[in-house]
Amino acid sequence: MPDEDDMALDLAAEVGPFFVLDRWIADAGWRPLTELIDRPDVLAERVTTARSMLAERSRVPVDEIEERATASIVFLGLAARLVSPAFAAAALADRVPDLHLDALWWQPVTGGPWPLARSATDGSRATGDLAEDLDTRVLVDLVAPVLEAFGRTFGISSQVLWGNVTSSLAGALAMLRTARPDRAAIATQLVTQLLEHGTLTGTGDLTGPTFVRRSCCLFYRVPGAGICGDCVLDEAPTPA
Repeated sequence: MPDEDDMALDLAAEVGPFFVLDRWIADAGWRPLTELIDRPDVLAERVTTARSMLAERSRVPVDEIEERATASIVFLGLAARLVSPAFAAAALADRVPDLHLDALWWQPVTGGPWPLARSATDGSRATGDLAEDLDTRVLVDLVAPVLEAFGRTFGISSQVLWGNVTSSLAGALAMLRTARPDRAAIATQLVTQLLEHGTLTGTGDLTGPTFVRRSCCLFYRVPGAGICGDCVLDEAPTPA
């Protein structure tokens, strides 16, 4: 029988593809998530692939796609995948699943949400405070080591990267509000608590349905990209 974490994650997965956390199966092409932390060459390969894709979409040479901006965008997509399943499980099932870095797995894809899976764990770390568990067990234990690896490898400030995490959380909230309006108030309260206390303090502002981050993900540096809907900037800066 599925355990409580499995049931909570299955409920989360119904919200959409960014909320899916598959069950790990041996010999199914899964790679340990820890290699994104321990092997800069793996991160470099992911960013190189993304630069090529952005260059093709923007119809410019790859050299015109800034590596640092691309790395920030790649991390934003990964951050969304790391926070969304646990956040939705907390909002929909009142449970933060027991997740560990060494029990998480990924598969390389060219575009779309990163495929992620988890190995079984004992599910014994819940404190009963959902916001505290999300902050400690997801943001600190899972996201922070990956964030630090991106920062080291590509020279991106922690302010930008934590802003990306906040942006991904706000995006998850918007999707959850649409998919499950009956749990919108609970989900909004969780995000509000995370923005007011703990790791994400000072990274963004949530006012009703509107979220504005306090940093920029650097997407505007991609030719023709403009700025994101939650950006702190009113308009893209003019290149020097």
